[in-house]
Amino acid sequence: MDKTCKTGCRWLAFLLAALVLLLPHTGSAAGKTVFVNNVYELMEALADDTEIVLAPGRYNISEWGRGNEAQKLVHPFGYNELSPAGLYRDYGLEICGFRNLAIRGRDTASVTAEIVQEDRYEPVLNFRNCHGLQLANLRAGHVQGKGYCSGAVLHFAETSGVEIRNADLYGCGTYGYEARNCHGITVYDSVIRDCTYGLISASNSTDLRCLRTTFKDTRTDLQLLWMESSQVELTDCVFDNVCGPVKGLRVSAGLQGSNQ
Repeated sequence: MDKTCKTGCRWLAFLLAALVLLLPHTGSAAGKTVFVNNVYELMEALADDTEIVLAPGRYNISEWGRGNEAQKLVHPFGYNELSPAGLYRDYGLEICGFRNLAIRGRDTASVTAEIVQEDRYEPVLNFRNCHGLQLANLRAGHVQGKGYCSGAVLHFAETSGVEIRNADLYGCGTYGYEARNCHGITVYDSVIRDCTYGLISASNSTDLRCLRTTFKDTRTDLQLLWMESSQVELTDCVFDNVCGPVKGLRVSAGLQGSNQ
């Protein structure tokens, strides 16, 4: 009898272990954490189910792009849905196909990690077909300062499940972010400022939200919130020294504004 019980227990343990192995992977940006100190380490660390933590400092994407490291990592052609996740260059550098990727600055009390782009024609960070993306505790912009750009600070295409927290997105980028065929982009506790064309541009995108976010120091004759078959919901947001036309806006609570 004892021998039978022991045999049964062993089989039960085996079945439970097999069941755990067969359970679906839920995916978490915190599956692996990588600490980086420069732009070269940042670009090499991009991977699924990864949290990348940036030490204080400036991370210049253009500087990285001029080096040999970029030639090894970047596919010199456009991305398609059958392509593996990675870096691709078609008309510009794109971060493509990643799942559950988080990029955040190490410090939370103040933003000390800055990602910059020298080329005004390219977004600072350009994501395509990424899902479960988190950006936090970051400053991002074009280093040329105020002027005219044709690249946004952040650009998303065919991307979903994006969270942007405690970010400072500044021009001369055309917009704080652009979204094309996206679903679920939420900006929390952030600043979008000094943009050339407007604040946000979206086409064929759904579930766009901004919470406790400040829009400032932007003046344009174009739509501040350029929405094509899209709508953005603002909650407890502030407009400070912002001037321009607005449409496609849904205000749920606590909108404040002032022009100087």
